[in-house]
Amino acid sequence: MKKKKIYKDKKGREYVKEAYFVGGKQKFRRIFVIDSIPADKYYEQNATDIDHVINEEYWLIKGEN
Repeated sequence: MKKKKIYKDKKGREYVKEAYFVGGKQKFRRIFVIDSIPADKYYEQNATDIDHVINEEYWLIKGEN
């Protein structure tokens, strides 16, 4: 599998381009990355339960066993 090229915007944030089609025309969206992982997945993996409560993301809180 080919590794995607990482670009930088004017503010220095890193992102990868993802292509999609709308009405037969190709468009690109930016997916921001941290350590080559999409920012959303990085946040889910590294956020604490307190971070989830602050952002009202109760469904991401890990329950006690």
